[in-house]
Amino acid sequence: MIKLRILLVVALLGVFFSAYSQKRYKKSLNQTYGTQKHRPAKFRTNKKTAVICPTFVPSEYPYQGIGIKMGDPFAITYKLYATEVFAISIDGGIAAHGLYNKRYQDLFNTLPDIDSLTYITHEVLQDTHLSAKFSIYNFGPEISDKLDYYISLGWQWRYVRIEYGYNETQNVTETQYFTSTETLDYNGPEAGLGFEYSYFDLPLSAFVEATVMYDMTYNDPAYFRFQGGIGIRYIF
Repeated sequence: MIKLRILLVVALLGVFFSAYSQKRYKKSLNQTYGTQKHRPAKFRTNKKTAVICPTFVPSEYPYQGIGIKMGDPFAITYKLYATEVFAISIDGGIAAHGLYNKRYQDLFNTLPDIDSLTYITHEVLQDTHLSAKFSIYNFGPEISDKLDYYISLGWQWRYVRIEYGYNETQNVTETQYFTSTETLDYNGPEAGLGFEYSYFDLPLSAFVEATVMYDMTYNDPAYFRFQGGIGIRYIF
């Protein structure tokens, strides 16, 4: 009878210490994940591999990302995530030149001998875009562990060719219609605000951003242009 009681006490103590140690292990595991900016991403189709792509885990920086951005402009986008708070990006693509019709009509007035010319129409032959920016992430309180926000500063270049149609005054009573292809490249500083979501089972990052560009070439009168878009990058 005494031996039975001793065995029962030993069994109860074993159950108690097992439950206690398991609780401490789970707490320690949660604390470990809590220190990461994002949880490691996993492929659900491969349960044998614990972590395939630890997207934006602090110890794994730097990262790179390449993808597309849709909006103004439509662009191929590359980003180097140097640290948790600093990144450099380069975008290149095609601008939505239909949004700039009034601007390009106004630029007709920068042509030489404009006093004898009368604008009729124009056709955009090329309107490509290149920008280089650096971004600062989470410069204030964090929104969540799944969503980052950033401010960006950089420079934008626009390469533009336009065919203008216009009337030229020949004399007091006569005008003649001409066409002329003009290169009206311009550039200027660019600033923006963006949000980025990267909590996926695949190494992907989705983002949305809005920027404003100031034209330093044809800035009389001063010209600001709001731009923006949404996109996705493959992270590696």
